[in-house]
Amino acid sequence: MATTTPADANMPANAPLDAPLNAPLNANNEIRPISHHSTNAKTFELVRPYLDRGARVVDVGAGEGFFSKMMGDYMQAQGQPLRDHLAACDLFPSLFRYRGISCDPIGSDGRLPYDDASFDVVCSLEVIEHIEDQFAFVRELYRVLKPGGVAIISTPNVLNINSRLRYLYSGFGVLFDPLLLSSTDPVHTSGHIHPVTYYYLAYQLHRAGFTAVSVEYDRFKSSAKFLWAFWSLTLASGRARFHSHLAKKKPHERRENDTILRDLNSRQMLTARSIIAIAKK
Repeated sequence: MATTTPADANMPANAPLDAPLNAPLNANNEIRPISHHSTNAKTFELVRPYLDRGARVVDVGAGEGFFSKMMGDYMQAQGQPLRDHLAACDLFPSLFRYRGISCDPIGSDGRLPYDDASFDVVCSLEVIEHIEDQFAFVRELYRVLKPGGVAIISTPNVLNINSRLRYLYSGFGVLFDPLLLSSTDPVHTSGHIHPVTYYYLAYQLHRAGFTAVSVEYDRFKSSAKFLWAFWSLTLASGRARFHSHLAKKKPHERRENDTILRDLNSRQMLTARSIIAIAKK
């Protein structure tokens, strides 16, 4: 399984998400996030109940360690020994700057450096859109989880209405653009090489063996809310026709996908910046 490094892993905390890989350090030399602050905050809200129960958690594709530090600071405040409860890994562990734990190297083939059933929770923020073989990546997340464990995966929401309209006139969703075909250098490719919608991410997770998949959202875009209000009746009419056609032509698929299809065109999906898939083993 081949991967590329997230281009925004070297992004200053106050820089735009499309900042180049070689962006300078911020003035305070802070650990910088690989994802939007709202994504980190929402994911932390989702993982915190597991931290309170003393779960063993791994941050996959940890970048400089921003989210690892969020979890580590919280664990330390709860009196939990970090090395027993928290791990991090990345294809480029030399980027990791959080001193609370070490960062383990992911294999060049994409294999995670852990035994089967090692963790209660796997977190992977804004990584899967950088992965060439997403199915293999999801299978690795499944492999290192204990039975009953949970994977929490965030990725840009290419199904929000802004992204759907941009795709209509450009062929590219928001945060995805043409790539330099002659280069594999992440500085030039931006790292965003493989957009995935919630439906196909849920499909990958089910294929890997996860038994239940649900979705949460980080924040809702004001521009998307405006567009949703303008287009809502048209979208509702088209959605009704699609579901009616699907029920007639493929009734089994319609029933099996009912929950995912409801989420797929919900107001939250159409207005959210990022999606956060939650999959239970």
